[in-house]
Amino acid sequence: MSSTGRDHTFQEIRVRPLHAPAFEFKELMETRRSRGFTEHDRRLEEIARETAARAASETALLLAPPVAALDEMSLVLNDGHEDLLEDARANVADGACELALELLSEYLRAHPEHQEGRYLRAYCLYRLGGPQQSEALRILRPLRDENIPDDLRERVRELRRELRRQLTPPEIAAYKHKVRSDPRGAQADLRTYLELAPEEGTVSYLLALAQAREGSLEPALDTAERGAAEADVDRREVAALARRLRLALLGPHAAPAVSAFKTGDLTRARRELLRVDPRWRSSVVLDDFDAYLTLLLSRPGWRAAPPAPRLTAERTEDLYSLIAENDGQHASVLMQTGHTDQAERLLAHILSLLPRFAWLNFLYAACLYRLRRHPDRAAACAEVARTDRTLPQADELLKAIRSWQEATVINPAVEEYIAAMESVRGGVSVDGLTALRQRLVTLERRLPAVKGAARTEAGTRVVLELAQAITERMKEIDEATVVVGLYGKYDRIMSSVRNGITGTAQADRFNGSLTTLAAEIKTARKSAGEGTRDQLDELTFLVTERLDELEGVMATLQVSELVKRFNDLAQQGSRTSPYTVRSQLGAILKEAQRIRRRARRRLDSPSRTRLDELIGTISRILR
Repeated sequence: MSSTGRDHTFQEIRVRPLHAPAFEFKELMETRRSRGFTEHDRRLEEIARETAARAASETALLLAPPVAALDEMSLVLNDGHEDLLEDARANVADGACELALELLSEYLRAHPEHQEGRYLRAYCLYRLGGPQQSEALRILRPLRDENIPDDLRERVRELRRELRRQLTPPEIAAYKHKVRSDPRGAQADLRTYLELAPEEGTVSYLLALAQAREGSLEPALDTAERGAAEADVDRREVAALARRLRLALLGPHAAPAVSAFKTGDLTRARRELLRVDPRWRSSVVLDDFDAYLTLLLSRPGWRAAPPAPRLTAERTEDLYSLIAENDGQHASVLMQTGHTDQAERLLAHILSLLPRFAWLNFLYAACLYRLRRHPDRAAACAEVARTDRTLPQADELLKAIRSWQEATVINPAVEEYIAAMESVRGGVSVDGLTALRQRLVTLERRLPAVKGAARTEAGTRVVLELAQAITERMKEIDEATVVVGLYGKYDRIMSSVRNGITGTAQADRFNGSLTTLAAEIKTARKSAGEGTRDQLDELTFLVTERLDELEGVMATLQVSELVKRFNDLAQQGSRTSPYTVRSQLGAILKEAQRIRRRARRRLDSPSRTRLDELIGTISRILR
């Protein structure tokens, strides 16, 4: 007989650490204000696509023939030309625009400033389509600014809007095609169209951007400011460009004051502001800078917690940009070229002065995330960045940082769990299981804090998986402890007969120990899991085999003992009464026959032979 050890195999480790998502800037050098005025080509491509798509999706205005409603607007001239106007109206109503144009041309030679006549002519050109639509827009341009009746003004506005809808996309496409080979000619064409359609903010934006790219910042500012004032399309974008241009022009004049502010010398900063060229001194943003310096000077401990400027959000943004725009651009370049550490130091210093500047908060949060430093501070900066709607990646960055934050708390717990389970991969003892259980109990106590760190759906899922895994492993450990203990007991029982069984008393003790162990296995199996039941079934098989083997061993011992009793009785023969001898022989025979009936197949061949010979001999004697 030999003992057989068993190693407990735990279920597969299913918990995996969190991985913070990758975050890459989309066109870092062109994020919001960091792009300067270099985005012309990219924006031109985007605008051309967007304008063409919008034109294709919009439905043309259904402009009714402008006749009946305009009857009362006409001047009664009584000069012999009124019939021409009336005939032109009738032809417009019938859709005969070419004939109406002939009548209107004759009429307008006599009355060139007649508003209705000019409008009707533009309407006819619009209906005829093709290149004549540009002429229609040119005719309507003065009417846009003239004092005309409300009904006519509304019709002029509607017709101009429809003409612009049809003409603007091809104008932008033509500009895109020409600007690379003939940038000045392309700008001239765009400027000509803008004079006809000043409401097109997109056109103002492209022209101003082209002027700024070639260094003509003051003309660009003039274009952008006029565009922002006139536009009814994309007004916000052209107004934002005008703000950027004003700040770019003002920056060099304000540089000495800004430099003094960054060193903490507020008094010198105010003196430098007074020295700014009078042409720029009246700028609102410089007034705001002066007011902010005054606010800081009134608070001696301002550097510990700089207050927010007492300004609107837009003016605060302009002030921050005046002070730190160049720093943000420089930090962007450093990040782009792999010098993130330097960018982090630069941004940390500037943010100590302007802690609420959303754009710098965005860059700083990105720096910290890339460097994997200070997750809580990075998250706070990303939250500030989200307040600026011009930073579309702020939400994506915050989400990545939240994942990173939770990973710094959750992953160590997951890694501890994995390490604990790896420690028993090669097999376990009772002591090993006890140590493993203690590690998991300690880890389980950390779960509330780990759960509190979960900020995303993925983090919550990993914590739940970890908690479930710990619970399952603890149950397995408890069951494995029982199994290992039972196997250990089996090994101890087997070690007691390592040198063989030499007597029936020893065999009886061995049998009792195995029987007791079998009962304990049966009890443990009732509450065991599937994997543990398999191991207990294997141990039950071993115990059953040993009991079967033991039955054969015990039968062999009994045969030997019966033979010895027979031999002892034979030696005593003459000294014992025949009746007693006969009685004792009968008892030996009865026991031998019982062994042959119950255990003959478990006896080895010599023992079976001896048993048969014993039975035969006694039977002959007793005849």
